[in-house]
Amino acid sequence: MMSLSGIALILLSACSFGSMALFARTAYAAGVDTATLLALRFALSLPLLALIARLGRHRIPRGTALLAYAGMGVLFAAMAWCYFSALHFASSGLVALLLYTYPLLVGVLAALLRIERLERAQWTALGLSSLGLVLLLANGLEGSLPGVGLALLDALIYSIYILLGNRFGRGSDPLGAALVVVAGGTLVTVALALWQHPHFPATLQAWGAVGAVSLLGTSIAMTTFFAGLARLGPTRSAMLSTVEPLVTVTLGIRFLGESLSWQIVVGGALVLGAAAGLTLRRAGHGLRRSNAQPG
Repeated sequence: MMSLSGIALILLSACSFGSMALFARTAYAAGVDTATLLALRFALSLPLLALIARLGRHRIPRGTALLAYAGMGVLFAAMAWCYFSALHFASSGLVALLLYTYPLLVGVLAALLRIERLERAQWTALGLSSLGLVLLLANGLEGSLPGVGLALLDALIYSIYILLGNRFGRGSDPLGAALVVVAGGTLVTVALALWQHPHFPATLQAWGAVGAVSLLGTSIAMTTFFAGLARLGPTRSAMLSTVEPLVTVTLGIRFLGESLSWQIVVGGALVLGAAAGLTLRRAGHGLRRSNAQPG
């Protein structure tokens, strides 16, 4: 029987992650640039995550694992840059749905690297995901090629991130590992913001939006995910996390004036359905969702 508290925690995590696009757009409208937003997101969330890890006595990785997770922090920062940059060019809903093509890319990369052998059901899921991707691109390319390209690059980097997490993550404390990843991301994004000369929020509304991205979309989202993960396990957690792009799409329609075409509806349904199917099949092969969420 599934833990009701675990379900609630994962859904809260998915809603928190899914809200980031709305708050990022609000910060952009107030004059905050992408590099500054990312630097503040990581820098403000790091102390809270460190406090939670300390109070919970979570173990920090050591040795090779520590270096690996620090390197993954660079990938995490790159993922975040692609995601938040894509929001300048494409709708938040399209960006979120394109990110969820990562199970397709993980499957292809795992097969090419001979990490995982694809079976008939997985090939079917990959085919459905590919069809969904074609429909999303048919809609997205009518709008902004840079936004589509950045969102797909985000999915590709996340796929590599997952494979690395699967390689180095066994035996590591998930929250302790996530803390190292966020610390690595903080160093990268702060350095980038300083190099580009940061543009700090000038209004309370802007600071509120940045604070929401950091507190709600990062600290709370990651903490509740790992708390739910401990109760439900990786497969069920990953399945429930597919609510995340639906939250982004809904908030975009409600507050950002975005709209849905039939290509996005059908393509998104195929992509998310295939993602759920691939997650179930992959559970039996040892490939798990990694120690941090997208975005």
